[in-house]
Amino acid sequence: MTYKELNTRYQRVFEYISKSRIKDALDELGSLCNDCSNRDYSTQLDTHSETYLNMLKYAFELSDDPQKEKVYNRLVRDIISLADDVKEDIIRSNNLLNYYRMHVYPETQAEFIIMGIDKMIDRLVLQSQTGEQISDETYSNREYRENIKTLFTIIWQADKLKHIEINILDRILETKALAWYDKCILVSAITLSLLRHFDSAKIDLLFRYYEGGEKQIWQRALVGIILGLTYYDQRISYYPEILQRLRANQGSKLVNKNMEIIVQQYAKARETEKITRKIQQEILPEMIRIKSKLEEKLDLENLLSTMNPEDKNPEWATFFKDSPDVYNKLEEFTNMQMEGADVFLGAFAMLKHFDFFNEIQNWFMPFYKENEYISESFQGVSEGVNLKQLGEGIEKSNFLCNSDKYSFCLNIRHMPAFQKSTVMELFNMELKAMNEMAVDDEMINTDAGTRIIITQYFHDLYRFYKLHPFRAEFGDIFRLPVAIYNARFFRNWIDDPVIMRNIGEFYFEKNYFRDALSIFSLIVESSHNYELFEKIGYCFQQLGDFDKALEFYHKAEFLDKNKLWLINHIAWCYKKKGEFELAIGYYLEAEKLEPENLQVQAYLGQIYMETGEYDKALKYYFKVEYLQPDNFKVYR
Repeated sequence: MTYKELNTRYQRVFEYISKSRIKDALDELGSLCNDCSNRDYSTQLDTHSETYLNMLKYAFELSDDPQKEKVYNRLVRDIISLADDVKEDIIRSNNLLNYYRMHVYPETQAEFIIMGIDKMIDRLVLQSQTGEQISDETYSNREYRENIKTLFTIIWQADKLKHIEINILDRILETKALAWYDKCILVSAITLSLLRHFDSAKIDLLFRYYEGGEKQIWQRALVGIILGLTYYDQRISYYPEILQRLRANQGSKLVNKNMEIIVQQYAKARETEKITRKIQQEILPEMIRIKSKLEEKLDLENLLSTMNPEDKNPEWATFFKDSPDVYNKLEEFTNMQMEGADVFLGAFAMLKHFDFFNEIQNWFMPFYKENEYISESFQGVSEGVNLKQLGEGIEKSNFLCNSDKYSFCLNIRHMPAFQKSTVMELFNMELKAMNEMAVDDEMINTDAGTRIIITQYFHDLYRFYKLHPFRAEFGDIFRLPVAIYNARFFRNWIDDPVIMRNIGEFYFEKNYFRDALSIFSLIVESSHNYELFEKIGYCFQQLGDFDKALEFYHKAEFLDKNKLWLINHIAWCYKKKGEFELAIGYYLEAEKLEPENLQVQAYLGQIYMETGEYDKALKYYFKVEYLQPDNFKVYR
């Protein structure tokens, strides 16, 4: 059996459950159990089948049972859990995925390792309690780093977390003795483990790390919660403890705002491939094309001998006038970068081949200047470069994600010494300017810090899921089965119409009209806002459904009759439907409001021509000709 065949049969179980065809789901799961190495799964399946038969028996023989729904939900939950376990057993016993062949710790060995980590934490806690500062050397020594790496692997590969694993993660959450960046790595381990194999205990842990409120850590935990709940949207309703946790956080303005940021940044991350293509196919070729022209305008050869230090080169002012497309493309690139779009994937995609990225946990390691890889990369740099300032600058930089920061530093390691110094000096200057801009932005916008951390984490996740050698086997989280805002958990969590409106407006501005329509439709009835009616109508118009577009345009018209934009769009929809009399009526209304509008005149001419009223058509075309004599299309 191939992995593709296994996944098809596994998904079939869920399809049957979604249609309440429990007998078919049990039969399909029974077929999968026959391919299992663990015979206990067949015994569990027999128990579930017996429970289902008893449910049917009681349903026919007894009156309404108040516990029926609870028993049914528990049965479905058990069937789903068994399907997860059976799938993992078949993958491992048949070596269907490459990354499962990586080092796996048997249960007894994992417990022994965790006990060793627990003792290491005891020593660190004792050290901090005696008032002794835990040094960077402690966090970078071999034993400590190996323990973090091993714990990451144990958590990531755990199908269902055991008590010893939950306890060590709880202890790490509560202690201040462990480095913040290692807590971040372990939160990513929980997230990866959850996306690989469902376990409500993993979601509970992520909630605890989120509620802990430690900077850099809670943002990653919240991203993990949202991705996990969206990924497993079909099954969340069978876990009342999760729904209860969501309701406990409902109504929080902070939660609502952070959810808005995550939904928006996830959508931006999904645009990365499109942005990368745009940069490689449009912006870079244009820059290469004008390179020689730019050098000529700048006159670099004679710059020093002829320039007055206080004068600007007069040629510079006309350069972008001669190349307006270049200016527009650069401006677009800058705007994308400032909005948090992933504009650097193409530049750093080829720099993930370093040994550093052979360790999976390093793909999720936050950048910190004390990292031993960074100090090794900076060796051989001339004394003129302030290495401490450079390290701090890279750490604080908002424009590169953590993964790309490591790529940059690791790439420097392989440069000749003179080139290292030059590149790092230039980069240091650039970082200083960019970080000053970032500080200003953070002072103006209090959400900026949170948005930056979430954005960088999404970029780190994107690189892992798109560039890792085993990426085809992980399941791409940037192609979730349902949109986050449409997931059941989202409806149970976010009830703020302002946040929903903001998310809808974001999709609307990005021209994702189907997504915007889905969100606007949820909130329009409660607000009765004419602008929402207009935007819903416009979404339908862009999707080609002119009847629905007119329905909502007329609702908006009822609230604001004399709006030129609205009248023009109603007329245009009637024109597209071929209802010319109605279209003419609305275009004549538009003409009254703005007699010199050439577009209205042209459309009236076109419709009269379509209906065979050529004298009227000529009247409007002559008017367009008079007001715009260089329009040769009118002559035709």
